[in-house]
Amino acid sequence: MGPELETLFKLQEIDVRLVEKQRAIDVLEQRIAARRKAMLECRARIDVLVAQRKQLVTERALAERRVSESGVQVKERRQRLGRVRNEKELHALEGEITALREEISEQEEQLLGVMQKVEDIEKQIADLEKEHTDRAESDHREIGAEQARVTQLKSELATTRADRDSIAAAVDARLRSKYENVFSRREGLAVVTVVRGTCSGCHMLIPPQTVNEIRSSGVIHVCPSCQRILYVLDAA
Repeated sequence: MGPELETLFKLQEIDVRLVEKQRAIDVLEQRIAARRKAMLECRARIDVLVAQRKQLVTERALAERRVSESGVQVKERRQRLGRVRNEKELHALEGEITALREEISEQEEQLLGVMQKVEDIEKQIADLEKEHTDRAESDHREIGAEQARVTQLKSELATTRADRDSIAAAVDARLRSKYENVFSRREGLAVVTVVRGTCSGCHMLIPPQTVNEIRSSGVIHVCPSCQRILYVLDAA
């Protein structure tokens, strides 16, 4: 195998490591972003429930006031019973008291319904607050560790890229451009071995003369099918 092929092979090994490191960084950053998004969504749900609770507390206060006011009216009419002058007034007052009591019964039922809603929503808020607190404690540790790993990988990436640039500079510009195009199109596999006379990238048969030329002189050949650059390590 000629020196250019050896250099391309080394370049590919480095590029594969670069791709792997970048993918690892992407996964970690996506995980960090997902954790932060979940925290924000949890807080947003709490804020919505808090606003709903505020409205319900206002409704509860109004319902309590209505019950109280109706109770005062019943008391006032009961006091007037002792001062009625005729049976007509008595029946009228008794009718008003009965109507008020029915109204109070409905108001109390409504009040109980609002009170139950307040209780339910306060439980939801408490559960979400606990979830938010637990997430915050867990995510603080996890995000810290993941962010540290991202920083480490980015440092390694920068070092590896510097090494890569140094090696790539030794490759002819046109050949390097061809290699990089194939590398990007062929999922990180631009330089492949010829194994038992076939391209290990796409398994197409390679003419024996081409194999011999690669082995003997290191001449650059590409697979006519997948366009990957071919090299020979054994008696393929």
